[in-house]
Amino acid sequence: MAKKKEVRKRAPRKTPNLDEVIAVAIELLLEHGEGGFRIEDVIERTGISKSSLYLHFGDRDGLVAAAYVELFTTDTNRNISQAILIFEDVKTIEQLEAVLPEFVRVLARIPYTIRWNRLDVLSAARYRPEFMTRIVEAQTRLNSALTEALSAQQELGNVRKDLSAREMAVLIQGVSFGRIFRDLDSKLDRDDLKDWSEMALAVYRLMLPPKRD
Repeated sequence: MAKKKEVRKRAPRKTPNLDEVIAVAIELLLEHGEGGFRIEDVIERTGISKSSLYLHFGDRDGLVAAAYVELFTTDTNRNISQAILIFEDVKTIEQLEAVLPEFVRVLARIPYTIRWNRLDVLSAARYRPEFMTRIVEAQTRLNSALTEALSAQQELGNVRKDLSAREMAVLIQGVSFGRIFRDLDSKLDRDDLKDWSEMALAVYRLMLPPKRD
């Protein structure tokens, strides 16, 4: 009697946790950059099968894009929350003048790695139209949130009405993100931000209406 062939049982497949996969992908991108990013490392750390990964993200490029979008969106949402928290209770010009230094201190405390992460994301999205579209959507949300906060202050007479609220929102972010050039200056102490804070505060005060005699 022929020996019955043993049927090899397939190991149960792990249900993919896509949030975990994206989180691990972000970690790897921050550790190694896009050039050193390997699908095999994501599979090893998460246990997701290669077929499942490609099913959900299309290919390596799709996973990189998803990870970068999540990173950019998380930073953007954090910035929106901080801006709203600082300005939501401001009703008078005196209150606005009082919170501006705190706003600058919040910007000054943003780690340099956040600026470089955003630069990495923008660079990675440059030649990927679908990826760039999602980045534009996230950035537009941030611009709109800041614009609404500034428009509300204009209505209260606390911010100059002859200036575009949206352009002011862009300028505020430009001053903050522009610190990346300061990060590259070997003659400046990255942690000594007294002079930078004073300059930023002076720029933002230009948005306030002139004081009446």
